[in-house]
Order: sequence, then C-alpha cells, then structure tokens
Amino acid sequence: MSSRRPTWVFALIGFASGVALVMSTGERDAVAQPKAPVIVAAPQSPTLTTPSTLGAKPGAEVELTLTGTNLADAMSVMLGCPGKVTIPTDNKNGTEAAKLRVKVAIDPKCPIGLYTLRVSTKHGVSNARPFVVDTLSVVASTNANRTKDTAQAVTAPCVASGSVALETSEFYKVTVTAGQKLAFEVLARRIGSPLDPIVVLHDAKTKRELVDLYADDTPGLQGDCRLSHTFKEAGEVLVEVRDTTHRGGADFLYRLRIGDFPGATTAFPLAAERGKQASIGFTGSDTIPAVSVTVPTATTAFYAVPTAGKDAGWPVPVLVTDYPQAAEQEPNDEPAKANKLPVPGGVSARFDKAKDMDHFAIAGKKGQKLIISVSTFEVNSPAEVLVRVLDAKGAQVATSNPATPTNRFEFAPAADGDYVLACEHQNFLHGPNEVYLLTVVPSGPDLAVALAFDRTEAAAGSSSAVLATVTRLNGYAGPVELSIDGDAALSGKVTVPVGQALAFVPVLVKAGTKTGAYPFRVKATATADGTTVTRYGTLTDAVKASLGGMPNPPTELLNQCAVGVVDKPPFGIKMTFEPGAIEKGKTGKILLEATRGEGGDGDIVIAPLFLPPTVVPVVKPIVKGQTKGEIGLTVQPATPAGPTPLVFRATTKVGGKDYAFTLSGTLDVIEPKKADPKKEDPKKDKK
Repeated sequence: MSSRRPTWVFALIGFASGVALVMSTGERDAVAQPKAPVIVAAPQSPTLTTPSTLGAKPGAEVELTLTGTNLADAMSVMLGCPGKVTIPTDNKNGTEAAKLRVKVAIDPKCPIGLYTLRVSTKHGVSNARPFVVDTLSVVASTNANRTKDTAQAVTAPCVASGSVALETSEFYKVTVTAGQKLAFEVLARRIGSPLDPIVVLHDAKTKRELVDLYADDTPGLQGDCRLSHTFKEAGEVLVEVRDTTHRGGADFLYRLRIGDFPGATTAFPLAAERGKQASIGFTGSDTIPAVSVTVPTATTAFYAVPTAGKDAGWPVPVLVTDYPQAAEQEPNDEPAKANKLPVPGGVSARFDKAKDMDHFAIAGKKGQKLIISVSTFEVNSPAEVLVRVLDAKGAQVATSNPATPTNRFEFAPAADGDYVLACEHQNFLHGPNEVYLLTVVPSGPDLAVALAFDRTEAAAGSSSAVLATVTRLNGYAGPVELSIDGDAALSGKVTVPVGQALAFVPVLVKAGTKTGAYPFRVKATATADGTTVTRYGTLTDAVKASLGGMPNPPTELLNQCAVGVVDKPPFGIKMTFEPGAIEKGKTGKILLEATRGEGGDGDIVIAPLFLPPTVVPVVKPIVKGQTKGEIGLTVQPATPAGPTPLVFRATTKVGGKDYAFTLSGTLDVIEPKKADPKKEDPKKDKK
C-alpha cells in the first residue's frame, strides 16, 4: 500500500466495551496477535441507567424520566421504534447530570415489542436501554403491595409495572367474572431484568394458594412465566409476583401483563423466505389463528403478534432466510416416509407424540459439503434435537451434537444419492411446543464480524471509527469489505486484506450534520467463486450484558450502533506518521498536534491501547500549554508487512472535568529496501 494514501487519524471519543479478537485458522500464525484491550466508555459520555420497564402504548404520548450520568446538555433521544421524542425545557430540564425528562409520542401503527432508546448530548451518545411498546395500559406498583392484605387493586386488562425487593413479593388484586378467561404473564428476563419470576394465584378471601395456578420458567419464555385460567365463579383473585430464589433490588423489574390474550410460545413455521408472502401460525397453550405477513427483506428476523381473544399476546420471532421453507408433513416416522427437503432449504417440524421420529430426505452429491443446522432456543423453542444422517442402506454416516451452543454440523456425502436426516428429541419429550427448524445448505464462503463497541462520537465534518474483527469461515481466505450502512449523513469503507482480521472502519460524518444520535450498522461483503456474501457486524456479548444476561437477545438488537454527532470537541489530536511507511527493523515516529479548547490547557497523557507486540512505542505526554508531541516507534523485524492499526488513549481535564479520547491510525509497514548492487563503494573510488 502506498505511503502517500491519506491516514484517517482523527480523535475517537468513547469506546463502550471490550474487543474480542478472533483470528481465522492459519491466519498470521507466525506472529503473536495483539491482546484485546479493556476499553471503557469515555468519562464525558452519557450513560443511561433507566429502568427496563419504561414504555408506552401505540398512539400514546407519555412523559418519562430517564436516569443516568452526564445527561446535561442533552441534544436528542434516539428511539428504536416509530415515534417522536422531545425534550421539555421547563423547570431547568436538561441541566441535571443524573436525570432527564422526555416526552415520547409513539406512532399509532407501531408494533408491540421490545425496542431501545439512547440519549445524545453535546459530548456523546449513551448506551442503549430497553423500551417496551404494549397495547395494555400501564399501572405502576405502589410498592406498598408486598403482603396479601395490602394487595394493590388493578382492573384487567392492564400491565402492572414494578420491582421486587429482597425476600419479598408484590401482590395485585383482580376482580373476575364467572366464565372469564385471563392470562397472567411476567416480562422480566425478556426485557433485560435480572428477575427470575414466579407468578402465583391466591384466593382473595382465604388467602390460600389456588391449586395448580402457579407458573415458573414457562417453556420458550427465557426464564419468564405465564399462566392462563378460566374462572368458574365470580370473585377476587390475588396475583403474586416474586423471584424464584427470593432475590430482589431496585433493578429486579417486571411487567405483569393481565388480560384476555393468547399464550404463544413460538411461531410456526419458524422461518419464512425473504420478501415472500407467508402465513405464520403459533404454538402454545391456546388455539391461535395464523396471521398473513409480507416477509421483510432487510432483516434477519421479524416478530409475529398472536391475536386471539380481546387483547394482543406478546410477539414471537420468525427467522428470515434466503431459502425455500416448508412445514413437516406427517406421517414421516420412518425413512421410507421421509419428507423431501430441497438443498438449500429449511423445514419447520415438531415432536407431537410420544417417541416421535421425523425423517427428511435430501439429495447428496459426492464431495459436496453440506451444513446441517437446527434452530430451537434461538426462536424460543425448548426442544433439544439430535440429527442423524443415514445412507441408502440405513447406516449412520454423520450425527449432530445437541450439547454444543450452536446445533450445527458438516456432512460430505461419500457418493451421489439420497440421504435421510433422522430427527429425534434428545430428552424424548413431545407436545405442541417441541418444535424446531431444520436447515440444509451447501457449504460456501462465509464470514462473521464482531464489533468492539456499539457507539462512538464525532463532530460534523470529521470522523470516528468502529473496531471490528473479521472471522473467515468455510475455507474463505480472501479480502473483506467493511462499510457503514445507516443514515445518509454517515459513510465510510475499508477493505480488510488477506491475512488480516482486525480493522478500523471509518465513520465519516457529513459536514453540516445536526448534532444528535444517528443509527448505523457495519456491513461486511466478500465475493468468492462469483458468489457475494453479505453479513452484519454483531455485538452479542455487549447486548447480553446490557440486557441483564438475556440468553437469546432479539437478533435485530445485535447489530445496532450509533454515532453521536457532537459540538466541536474541547480538545483533539491529529496524528501524522513520519516517515509515512516504516521498514521492518527500523524506527519512526508519530507526530502529535493537539487542538485545545477553552479550559483544556492541562497535560494530555497518551497511553498505548492496542498495538501489535512487534511495534514498540515510546510515549510522552503533551505537557501543559503545549500543542506538539510525538510517539517514538520501533518496528521489529517480525512485524508483518502491510497496514497495521495502532490505537492510543488520550486523557486530560477540561474545565476541571475528565475527558478521554481514543486515537487511532494505520501504519504502513514495508519490507526492508534492498541495497543497489550497481552502486560502488565510495572508498574504492578514492583508491
């Protein structure tokens, strides 16, 4: 790469989480890889600690109080669902660091479900917090309802929103009529709360628990619970919510849905083909009519809302695929009755009777590697599925391992012909909820991209960057293009060359862009054998952490990033490599030029954050009042040639407050120049 190419070396504000460095097998094995740095949000960035139970109804306008740190000078709120957010200016709102009042107006057509919101200030953008949209009216807990005698009266349908204290329960009193059917469902784990809920019904007169009206860890609800009951007689019932092990605290939040709504566990079929019309049914404790949908094209999953009864049930995910989808046709209990499954293709199936076995026939070609996968937990199903591949004689030639985190394995047929996939429940269970999605696709070039953080900041007309790690799969070893996919005000692109896994994707902010938060995703594209593969960078670990360790977060939340377009930063540093390219075994330096705003004349401390172990820096601070500095570099002979990312962290005080910036640049490492044999030794000329 030419040493004259422009180097995007702008100051980056606030990495928000750690970096997971994953290298493809065999890539750069001869050189030790940099260790993943421990990166935290910059001290000036806003942070939200807002309760996970906040939300609103479609078509409603509500005023909410967001809590956190550094919330003063708020510019906007980014909402993950259709709606509008305004920030009132009365009563000095927007001047407090710990709280912020906002007005949220939800679009009347907004689907119910879990979304997120972020706050953008003059100094950055916050982490994402859950925001719930529900058709049921919210009733806030009084916190004085922690005994049966002080149960809080509510009227169905509603959502009771509260938190469980340590070693306590919360009680609600509901009046029911003879023949009335009600469902009681707790949203906690599914909205990012650490609460592991139990719901129990009691007779309001006797205070005794009603036999069998108890729910804990309902299948498919990720640890949440739900029960439904038709009351024979009119009266009053007490609804108890508590933690399964009597834990509690201010963050042990819940939303108790009470109403005449269906209890769906999963969708069925579990997947639909991108852009097609599909009829989506449901599994669960109720008979729920199917809904007709147009499958979206720009996502990996969407949500179907069960609509039996008077009220809407909580939505369930449907995977979006590029392959034909089918539903299992019984009987297929033996290989001779196997359903035909095209390759590539997928089928939704269920174990609906005791000792049920499902069989699916595929056409195999000698040497063509196939990827066989089963999806269950990803779509709320409790099933654990064992898949065995049988040849024409019934002999087993491959098998899955249901105990692995991803139930996926590869199979290469030894000869052309038909093969049968025999599927059975690992725990020998059966029932309407024991469903699964079986997918068979040819193995081809693939990749995965892990992002280091979900937010960054930059001023209009400047740039920031996203740290990404590329893992090449299924034998692909070529270049990967990473680009910014989002608001029109944002752009940026970089190519990750062969043999390199780590890259910084520039996030360029168009000049004149208004301050505020702007969403984006990191798009990865690779082409091999005429096939283009497109994937999006994910933040799985960061999202799980922000949602209380939710086992299977909604897939659409896994790639949501945001850039906060800020006012002119109080200080910044430009980096310039000298020389522009450094030979292996030689030294060079990075020239630093600081721009100081008002109040920012203190020492600027520079610390290495992420460098290859073969590039050794000598770092000195830019002392108080100065704007010039440098970082010495020694490029050891073992350093791989090519673009090499270097990351440093700069910290200082501005107006008595701590500020931190992350500086990144790309160093060109080149092979040593060979001596010109035509040049004669000058000493010989003198002789």
